Amino acid sequence: MNTPRRLFLITLALLIGIISLLGYRQLHATEAINRISYYPLETDHVLNNPFMGFVIDAKYNEAKQPFRLAYANMTWADIEPEKGKYDFDAIEKKFQFALWKAKGVSLIFRVILDYPRDTNHKDIPDWLFKEIGEKGDWYDLDYGKGFSPDYTNPVLLANHERLIKALGNRYNDDPFIAFIELGSIGHWGEWHTMNEGKNPITFPQEAVTDLYVQHYLTYFDHKRVMMRRPHDIALNHNLGLFNDAFGSRKSTIDGFLKWVTNGYTSWLTQNDQPAMPDFWKSAPSGGEFTPDGNYLNDAHIEETLLQAKLTHVSWLGPSAPTLEPFGGRLQPNIDRFLKTIGYRFVIAKESHEKEIRAGKSLLVKLSIINRGVAPFYFSWPLELSLTNAKGEIVSSNRTKLDIREWLPGSSMVSDTLPIPANLPSGNYTLNAAILNPQTGKPEVEFANDGRRNDGRYTLGTVKVLN
Repeated sequence: MNTPRRLFLITLALLIGIISLLGYRQLHATEAINRISYYPLETDHVLNNPFMGFVIDAKYNEAKQPFRLAYANMTWADIEPEKGKYDFDAIEKKFQFALWKAKGVSLIFRVILDYPRDTNHKDIPDWLFKEIGEKGDWYDLDYGKGFSPDYTNPVLLANHERLIKALGNRYNDDPFIAFIELGSIGHWGEWHTMNEGKNPITFPQEAVTDLYVQHYLTYFDHKRVMMRRPHDIALNHNLGLFNDAFGSRKSTIDGFLKWVTNGYTSWLTQNDQPAMPDFWKSAPSGGEFTPDGNYLNDAHIEETLLQAKLTHVSWLGPSAPTLEPFGGRLQPNIDRFLKTIGYRFVIAKESHEKEIRAGKSLLVKLSIINRGVAPFYFSWPLELSLTNAKGEIVSSNRTKLDIREWLPGSSMVSDTLPIPANLPSGNYTLNAAILNPQTGKPEVEFANDGRRNDGRYTLGTVKVLN
């Protein structure tokens, strides 16, 4: 090929490239010109949102701080006083199920076989005590008295499976039950027994405790189940974890956090247990404050906030400062804590077309910031809607976006909103909401201004042409 022709072709290619680039820029400039961005104002208020915050004891209605979760310790003796006869009515009355359902409060529960108290007693039913041949350990320790059953007993194991199956039949598909703390083993259902001193209580080996866990996995397959510490079975089944000694640096930073981050060797069984550093991304981190200190006063608040951030905690209780007077001296620190834990969604930016013809679909883009330390753990739908000048909804779309993926930090999401073909010309307002799928109503608050009376949040406006 001669030189003039080569130069001609190179020049032509460059011209074509420049023209294409200009056309591409013109196209995107046109798209940009036809889009409008809206920046909602962010609020600093405490949000009383589902599945996070303080947890109260379900037996009492005395809390002075906001809450959306209640907690129930269910002893086997209370659940099944006679073999095969489950006293669910008494349990639900004792823990006020009807009251909390009416108030929009969800429940966490734990099954207890051994709860130390001031008096000598047992927390398994009398009939079961006889069936297992009264095998176990009566104890009188610094933290209480009680009876620790022999967890290796096959009769106990068989009856435990039957118990958990009955509970699963009752509550596995009940949306009122938010989380299940996997108890059953150890004092308070906390997966430890006193294995030191003159009369140590032998803790069962992992092969045995895994059988108890499997009962929950089988019969509560629709629930978020949580364990006290990392275990292989917890890692393999994506379970959540709970820390019942939150607030104490020794127990939380030097204990719970190190177990989660690095794994550990169990002091009870000598088994090596795995690290679970990312468990909180798909299953909750919960627990309660250790009762031996006020961890929300000025001297401790920074340490407490650090523990919350490092362990990605979503909720704490029933050992929690829910009886502190609202507006009292601790309120500023309580508010800081409640604005830190769990999820806290902010709509930082929303954009859509300035104008759109009726019958088309509006492309809505959202920039979401989660300023909390944890995600939302349920597949609740994000709804986009359009309202007219009277505030009436004229179009809505339950998007397919998975809000469980909104981890701490920023997320960019988009979806479309159909514009009805018969919609009159005019200016309309775009709205967003997270709906409770059980009620179909908005139930998660954003940290934004613009909340309507129906719980939806107003965003930008769009001009519809028809």
